[in-house]
Amino acid sequence: MPRLRPLRPLLVLIALTSSAAAQTPNQPRITPGPNEPDWVAVLKGIYGLDMFDDLLNPLETTAEATPGLFRKAGDGPIAYTPILALGMVTVNRGGIYVPGAEPGQPTKRELWSYEFKHEGPDVERWQNIPPPLLDGSTVEIDPGDRVFGFWVSNDGLDDGGVFTQPAEVRAINQRLAEQPYKAMIYPYVDPETGETVPNSYLIGWEYSTNDDFQDVVCRVDNVVLIQDGK
Repeated sequence: MPRLRPLRPLLVLIALTSSAAAQTPNQPRITPGPNEPDWVAVLKGIYGLDMFDDLLNPLETTAEATPGLFRKAGDGPIAYTPILALGMVTVNRGGIYVPGAEPGQPTKRELWSYEFKHEGPDVERWQNIPPPLLDGSTVEIDPGDRVFGFWVSNDGLDDGGVFTQPAEVRAINQRLAEQPYKAMIYPYVDPETGETVPNSYLIGWEYSTNDDFQDVVCRVDNVVLIQDGK
């Protein structure tokens, strides 16, 4: 992975002081975490992305209608890599899942885990990144021709985790059933060149209720986000 440029100081200041933002009545409000770089600053400062204009899975109608599934883009494995760890320090886990016949019946596969939290200076100076993974972790898997989604969870929350499909969150996670939109998906932009990387996406995750959407920030590669079931 290329070395990413750190947040510019001005954007760190924005991160620590900015107010909540909203796009539409349907889109969840994005609330900055306490003393943490917020999602607006991470997107703009590192990747040059706009939080709403570049969002690929906006909540336009209902959570259940929001895109959240992927398919493999080419030969070989896909990659699912955590980049920033700004959520709880207790063990974070991530993997893929294959949806069942109905929401609430996914077949999950864990890929990686870590027990770490980045602080504001880590992001500003781009140090200790990515988070160190625990033994047995991998960031690659070959799902074959199946349609799949991604998930994360935290061991401090006994709730089933969160998924790229809001419908799965609503069906599985009672704590978050009323606010199941928990993953914001963007094209991945190489921070060094400013160029969009084909078949690569950036995902900002929220597994709590404050909706800062940077509990875990991940990159996925060799995948295509399925829009409108296609």
